[in-house]
Amino acid sequence: MTVFYTASYYGKKTYQKHYDLVRTMIKRFKVELISPEEGNYQSVLDSGTAATMTDPFMRHYESIRQGIHTADCTIIEGSYQDFQLGHEATLAIMEKKPVLVLSTHEDFSKKINHDYFFGARYTPQTIEGTIQNFFVKVREFSQSRRFNMFLYTSQVEHLESMGKKYDMNMSEYIRRLINLDRRSARMSAA
Repeated sequence: MTVFYTASYYGKKTYQKHYDLVRTMIKRFKVELISPEEGNYQSVLDSGTAATMTDPFMRHYESIRQGIHTADCTIIEGSYQDFQLGHEATLAIMEKKPVLVLSTHEDFSKKINHDYFFGARYTPQTIEGTIQNFFVKVREFSQSRRFNMFLYTSQVEHLESMGKKYDMNMSEYIRRLINLDRRSARMSAA
């Protein structure tokens, strides 16, 4: 599994020990890690692209974009809230890559509801289990199962119209309904 990991540059002074803790825990799972925190994130640029990018900020951005594209999932340490990190989470979600946003302050999944978005508040004692649980979910996404079903014409028409409304295909819309139902059941049980 390839993981892209990032954190706020502006938060380094305050949160570097947290960034290092998360990076260390990710590496315990023997994954391929691409990260500005590892210093290897620009290696994803092909030599042609790298040679033409003279602006260091654009090279940095393109490296992050390509790292997210290359990875199976993205983990973000978001204790220091940063607009750029939000954008990077959106880039991953748009590519249908699972995203885990970790914070020492709050669980962002209570604010952001999306099938590919996961959040967790962590401590040094909980971080390893949190990352392990996320990797289980990532494997679920990569091992999806196919099944066939028959629908009435009116049901297909409904799926098509709702899919257009939410900018999804019919399969995505059905998965959305199932996930909403599962969340509702979890909330009812709590």
